[in-house]
Amino acid sequence: MTRLPAIHVLLLALAIAGVPGHGALAGETERTLEDLRREPPPIRAGERVAPDAQRARELYRGFLQLEGGDPELRREALRRLGDLELEAAEAARAEGASPDAGRVETEAAIAIYVRLLEEDPHYPRSDEVLYQLARAWEAQGEPDRALDYLGQLVARHPASRHGDEAQFRRGEILFSAQRWREAEEAYAAVIASGETSEFFEQALYKHGWAMFKQSQVEASAASFLALLDRKLASDPGSDGAVALEAMSRADREMVEDTFRALAIEFAAMDVQQGLDAAVAAHGSPPYAWMLYGSLGDMLVEKERFTDAADTYRAFARRDPVHRRSPELQARAVEAYLAGGFADLALEGKREFVRQYAFDGPFWVGRERDDAPEVVAQLKAHLQDMARYHHALAQASGAPADYREAADWYRDYLRSFPDEPDSAETNYLLADTLYESGSFGEAALEYERTAYGYPPGERSASAGYAALVSFDQAEAVLPDGEARAAWHRQAIDSALRFADTFPSHPEAGRMRLRSAQQLFNLGEYELAANAATAAVVHVPVLSPEELRTAWNVAADAQFRLGRFAAAEGAYLEVLGRTPAGDSARQDLEERLAASIYKQAEAKQAAGDVPGAIEDFLRVGVLAPGSSVRANAQFDAAALLVQQEQWERAIPVLESFRRDHPDNPLAETIPQSLAVAYLEVGRPIDAAIEFDRLADSSSEPDEVRRAALVQAAELYEKGGDAARTAAAWERFVERYPMPLDDAMGARVKLADMAGGRRDCRRGCCRRYVAHGLEPLAGCPRCPGARRAEARSVRCDCARSAASAEPEGQAGGDGTGPRRLPIGGRLRHRRRDNGRHFRDGRDLRTAGDGPHGLRAP
Repeated sequence: MTRLPAIHVLLLALAIAGVPGHGALAGETERTLEDLRREPPPIRAGERVAPDAQRARELYRGFLQLEGGDPELRREALRRLGDLELEAAEAARAEGASPDAGRVETEAAIAIYVRLLEEDPHYPRSDEVLYQLARAWEAQGEPDRALDYLGQLVARHPASRHGDEAQFRRGEILFSAQRWREAEEAYAAVIASGETSEFFEQALYKHGWAMFKQSQVEASAASFLALLDRKLASDPGSDGAVALEAMSRADREMVEDTFRALAIEFAAMDVQQGLDAAVAAHGSPPYAWMLYGSLGDMLVEKERFTDAADTYRAFARRDPVHRRSPELQARAVEAYLAGGFADLALEGKREFVRQYAFDGPFWVGRERDDAPEVVAQLKAHLQDMARYHHALAQASGAPADYREAADWYRDYLRSFPDEPDSAETNYLLADTLYESGSFGEAALEYERTAYGYPPGERSASAGYAALVSFDQAEAVLPDGEARAAWHRQAIDSALRFADTFPSHPEAGRMRLRSAQQLFNLGEYELAANAATAAVVHVPVLSPEELRTAWNVAADAQFRLGRFAAAEGAYLEVLGRTPAGDSARQDLEERLAASIYKQAEAKQAAGDVPGAIEDFLRVGVLAPGSSVRANAQFDAAALLVQQEQWERAIPVLESFRRDHPDNPLAETIPQSLAVAYLEVGRPIDAAIEFDRLADSSSEPDEVRRAALVQAAELYEKGGDAARTAAAWERFVERYPMPLDDAMGARVKLADMAGGRRDCRRGCCRRYVAHGLEPLAGCPRCPGARRAEARSVRCDCARSAASAEPEGQAGGDGTGPRRLPIGGRLRHRRRDNGRHFRDGRDLRTAGDGPHGLRAP
């Protein structure tokens, strides 16, 4: 026969007990089974009836007041009633109406459980009763009594489902009572029950603390590390931080407290002997960095700054390529700074930079974006190191300090070439090099700052500082190719500066200086360009600087053969030069040369009119120049050559007037004479021939012909006095050849008129006596006998023909004339062609400036 479960029987008994009129009562008629038939109660599907704990407790109490009954049902009723009382107590405490809330219910539950165990010491479910009793006494604040019942439970019911919790509660009570050894054993029992226990992790945690309290560090650490393994090492690829962030608040607090407990344990010992050894023994778990960090943090709290830094650095030394090693290394620096150990902090920064530089092993397989915080720390430490050593070098002046500062700046720039502050760092590097006397290196770094980065506040200053550095470096270089190359590089830098920063106050001056330097190097094209840019530069240069710029431009254009441009520039210079300035003379000379060269070029190209104009402009624009005479002379020569007689005459006259001592002035009479002849001014032409006849620089033949030409032109112009004077000079200067001299005498005799006897007497004596000297006649010079023999036989006839008509000659044949008229006319024609050709003018020697007449 199937037996109903005890609880079902109990419920059935309760139901029967609660039915009124159970059994036959006196005075009632006896009923039959038929009377018990009723209509079935209606069933309300889907409707739930809320449990009523208070009603249940009342029913159980009522049941227990009945006499007799099934003992098993009574035990179950007692246990259940105890449970309900305990639940009611918990509910009352939860409401917190008063400090004693739930106490009455708890006491009732305890009494029921005790009664149950007393009535049936071997109650099959006594482990449940013991468990509840422990809870009740603990709720009442009686941990010792609770501990007693928990001890009975684990001793008598080792396989109870409450065994692990009972042990854990025992451990908690014992731990609170500082009964560390017993607590350790209780926690160990929970751990031994297996990882499936919900109290396993808490037991590990508390076991670690219990061992810690007993100073059993290794055992304590083993439990703590086992707990951390479960919480933080579940993901092999994680370093524990992600898992910690994903935990509930309670779990996170437990893990953090575990780290703190371990930190406390290892704080009392050397890092290598304690934490290093423990980590190594535990297989170097992925969260090891958190252990070092926690220990270091605790040491900082205790103001053990150097110990904290050593702890942080210990992990970095242990695993330098670990993702978290730079973080701990940085915390070591912070610990030194917090403790005021500046030197140690500096050394920590140095170590960080060397260990986590971008070319180091830490970055193998990593990109900068993988560890941005490391990048930020590296950047900050590099800057700090560079600036520290820079300041140190400025204080000490030691070259070694400057070199180290420069090295740090370079390390920073290699690591962070494109950062927003890289230009500023490059400027500081240049400053360091300049201050150390490394001017060449400083110049290049200043240039890099100015032109190698986006424009910034320091760009223009860096560009100018580069120029100063170039000058300083050049000053100490020995003469030679290296210095020349450096000088040229400095010029390029100055021009680049002026082009890039035109608004800088020194930009215009740099253009001017570069122009001067380029000119000195013979780079005239670049010099001209630089000087031209300087004169139009804004801000405008000073008047003196502008004058210098125009001067360089003019000289450069002249050297390039651009004489028109040179002329314009020289005029600008002269316009800016005060009247009394000693430089004006030289400027006029160069201006004149520019114009003269233009004239020469036009003449060579066949543009004779243009050449004439340019030659004449020399006198207008540079009247005080030494080349003016040559220009006037050449203009005159070209005018004569072009037979522009009217224009040539004033130029020739001006030349002789303005330059009387110029050697070329001696050739002017020839040209003027021809010009006067061509324009019909015989007297003026005669005067010029007269001057030519007196010129000691001309050959005798030219002077002789010129004198004859002058005499005839005087005669043609009606100037008898000058005519006679000319013939008299001719007779005096050129008694030979005889026929020419006799012709001149005849001319003079003809002009004398009433003195014909003297003429005839002279001639007769001259012939009769064979040229012997005759006394008493000043117009009959003596002559050599040999010359007399050369007189042609027609001399007498000529002389006879000179007699007045009707008078016979000495030989009776009639009048005769000397042949001078015909000969002189013949010579005059020859000499006229000679002068008009301008032969002597064109073949005049070089002038003082090497300018040949055309």
